[in-house]
Amino acid sequence: MNFDQGELDFFGNGSDEGHRKWLRELEEKKRAFEVRHGLMIGRRVRVQLVGELNPLEGMIHLVSQKLPRSAAQIRLGLGKREFTPLEIESIVRLEDS
Repeated sequence: MNFDQGELDFFGNGSDEGHRKWLRELEEKKRAFEVRHGLMIGRRVRVQLVGELNPLEGMIHLVSQKLPRSAAQIRLGLGKREFTPLEIESIVRLEDS
C-alpha cells in the first residue's frame, strides 16, 4: 500500500486555478441539481406551497450545504420558511433586479 500523502507547497506560485476549478465544478453540480429537481436555487422566485394561501417571494437556498441524492431528502429555505420540493405547488422565476 502507498500511504504517501504528498505535500502542500505553501510557498508556491500563488495560482488560484485549483480554487477556480472547484468553483466551476460546484456551479455545474448546482445546475445539474436544479434541472434534475426542477428548482431555481439562488434566483428570485415566487413559490406557491401546497395548502398555503399566499405565495412566498425571494431566493430559494439549500438549507444543507450537502447536495442530497433524492427529493425527499432536500430541505429548502426561502426567508424564514423551510420546505421540501414535494411541497411546491408552483414556482415562477421573477426578473432579476
